Amino acid sequence: MSGIFRELVTKRVTRSSKWTKVRKAHLKKFPSCANCGKKKRVGMQVHHIKPFKLYPELELDPDNLLTLCNKTECHQEKGHCGYYRSWNEKVVEDCEMWLEKYRSRP
Repeated sequence: MSGIFRELVTKRVTRSSKWTKVRKAHLKKFPSCANCGKKKRVGMQVHHIKPFKLYPELELDPDNLLTLCNKTECHQEKGHCGYYRSWNEKVVEDCEMWLEKYRSRP
C-alpha cells in the first residue's frame, strides 16, 4: 500500500468513551426518525450529519446528530446516499422534506 490509500487505511479513529452516553441522551431527546417519523424501541440510529471519520471533533456535538431508523430508506438511503462509505451533505433538508411528505400523504 502506498500514498493516500495507505494513510486512509491506517488512520483509524476510535469512538470517545462518552459516545454511549451522548447517543443515549440524543435518542431520549429525539426518539423519532427524522426521515419517516417512526418511533421504535430498537433499531434507531444516531447519524452524524458530518461524518465521524472526517470530522472526529464533532462526534459528541449535539448539532451534528440526527436520529434515523435502520430502515434502508432512512439511514442507508438518506444518511449515506445508498452506500455506507458515502454521506449526504443535505441529509437534514432531505429528511425534513420527506417527513412532511409522509405526514401529509393521503
